[in-house]
Amino acid sequence: MSLNTPVFLKEREEDNSKFEEIQQSQTTSIAAEDPLQNLCLASQEVLQKAQQNGRSRCLKCGGSRMFYCYTCYVPVENVPIEHIPCVKLPLEIDIIKHPNETDGKSTAVHAKLLAPEFVNIYTYPCIPEYEEKDHEVALVFPGPKSVSVKDISFHLQKRIQNVRGKNDDPDKPSIKRKKTEEQGLNDSKCEDTTLKKIVFIDSTWNQTNKIFTDERLQGLLQVELKTRKTCFWRHQKGKPDTFLSTIEAIYYFLSYVSFFISEEIVIQ
Repeated sequence: MSLNTPVFLKEREEDNSKFEEIQQSQTTSIAAEDPLQNLCLASQEVLQKAQQNGRSRCLKCGGSRMFYCYTCYVPVENVPIEHIPCVKLPLEIDIIKHPNETDGKSTAVHAKLLAPEFVNIYTYPCIPEYEEKDHEVALVFPGPKSVSVKDISFHLQKRIQNVRGKNDDPDKPSIKRKKTEEQGLNDSKCEDTTLKKIVFIDSTWNQTNKIFTDERLQGLLQVELKTRKTCFWRHQKGKPDTFLSTIEAIYYFLSYVSFFISEEIVIQ
């Protein structure tokens, strides 16, 4: 028989609505005053010295760069890697980069530099396979079908329930699936919603449609950051200030995770 969405999930979603409004207004007002005040900032001395010395060689490709190599995703010779903070993230991040996006202007590289073990950058049309993992992966991108961050747990749980319902329906023929997938869906741990990976698109807003409409991304839960305004110095002309740079979107999403879903979603 098919399974209905648990009532407690709906009740929790409603109970969190007021909290979200209050929390977002507070965090938004704080960010407007000083968007960096909650960050633990490392010393910039190594960067200041590097700037005084000028461009340096990339130890991988030999290219001349300032601070870091935007093609190899590593600091240059006069910026010792041990002086660069290494950040541990609560989940993995995939960044799909448009082939026409200028490497030197991409802020996605900043995420890879600071969290190399958690961030992967792919150049379109190269996109990882998400088809059998759509219950544990979400795409951060605005649109009519997007949901708020606080509702991720509810919608991922619905996906698991829908899959189980289809498999338990006696009126429908059984679907042959991989043994590992079948074991995972039948495991009691599936009662927990596990968000393992977030996908971001790195592109100018005028170029995003080609990547966003790719069928390999269409099955993913779509999440939107609705209340944040960009602080990036290179703002895209003609676009609203809610259009964030890639590194801003990553930072704000992870900030929301700590507020809304750290207790509702199992982060692995």
